[in-house]
Amino acid sequence: MTTTPAAAGHPVRPPGTVTTKGAADPAAPVLGRHVLDHAHLPVMTLRESALAHNTAVMQSYVDRHGLLLAPHMKTHMAPALADRQVRAGAWGVTVASVQQAMVAWAHGVHRILVANEVLDPAGLAWLASRRSVDPDADVLCNVDSVAGVTAAASAARSVGGTVHVLVEVGFPGGRTGVRSAEQAREVAVAAHDAGLVLRGVTGYEGGLPDVDTARAWVAEVLAIASDVRRLVAGRTLLSMGGSAWFDGVVDAVEGRPDDVDVLLRSGAYLTHDDGFYAERTPFGRRPEEGSLRPAIEVWGRVTSCPEPGRALVAVGKRDVSFDEGLPVVRGVRPGGTAHDPQVVPPGAVTVTRLDDQHCYLALGDGAPGLTPGDVVVLGVSHPCTVFDKWRQVQVLADDDTVTETIATWF
Repeated sequence: MTTTPAAAGHPVRPPGTVTTKGAADPAAPVLGRHVLDHAHLPVMTLRESALAHNTAVMQSYVDRHGLLLAPHMKTHMAPALADRQVRAGAWGVTVASVQQAMVAWAHGVHRILVANEVLDPAGLAWLASRRSVDPDADVLCNVDSVAGVTAAASAARSVGGTVHVLVEVGFPGGRTGVRSAEQAREVAVAAHDAGLVLRGVTGYEGGLPDVDTARAWVAEVLAIASDVRRLVAGRTLLSMGGSAWFDGVVDAVEGRPDDVDVLLRSGAYLTHDDGFYAERTPFGRRPEEGSLRPAIEVWGRVTSCPEPGRALVAVGKRDVSFDEGLPVVRGVRPGGTAHDPQVVPPGAVTVTRLDDQHCYLALGDGAPGLTPGDVVVLGVSHPCTVFDKWRQVQVLADDDTVTETIATWF
């Protein structure tokens, strides 16, 4: 994999282009210097030691259980991070749309799973043409309807190419996917007869309420995969995996046939978090398998202490995720300098509310005496909705010096 964009129908930013917040000089911190030495706050950072640890833990996990890994790139949409994951042993990447697939392709990733049904004719034509551009490419998408099959077959004919597909299976009350083995068989037959390349079956267990329910449902999807195997070209692929119940996936597929490959799509493991996934990660239930560390921090400056027990930080909904829980306070830098970082006791400082550009802190027992100018370091809940707020993210060593600047492509 390379990190040099190539022509793929996706706009490529010229070097040095100023885009948005965090994207260009003079606001960006300087490599080799402390993040606070030259930065216009707020700034989002990633801890290098956590990224390296999490990458190794997850790749070791899938290798140990005989799985393939295609981490969901929509979590970060950062080609440099995708490169890290592929170099560590990932099969390729998962994306949510053709536009995201084009970004991955332009940056050298040519094994891509689009984990949705694609109906857009231009998008389907792009998918169908990939093997004519690179014969070694492997690009797939989902289908869950005869309408989807018809659209894909029409696009493939228009460019003289092929579309490789997985039949998507869902559950009642869930999101996309057929709702029964009979419907899955109908779509699989339609795909086969229409000249699409049927590769297997896929599903998403992340919307289920617990790991036991997920385990039972994945077993049902595996049975569907076995049922349509006669129509599959080559080895059967079963794709699963959010970031909360993938241990249930591993349990359910343990006795799979020898010609079934399991492709896990979990993506939040790379950065982990201090909230949603910290509570749900399978490594919490299976500590003997490893552990993950939160890598994401957002640094902001205290701008007001208007009354006892309250402080306001210049960080808000434009800067941090809030859809799956509010941020947590991980530390304080008194005076906003690199010196004498303070660890905040759990519960001493709590984020109670976010406005567009303000973070409300409640100061309890044991809280440091915050004053305007101090810097507060926040951890986030749910990594997928913080990356899209930043066009450049700083990677830090454990001494808070900047080691790398990475770009996101949303």
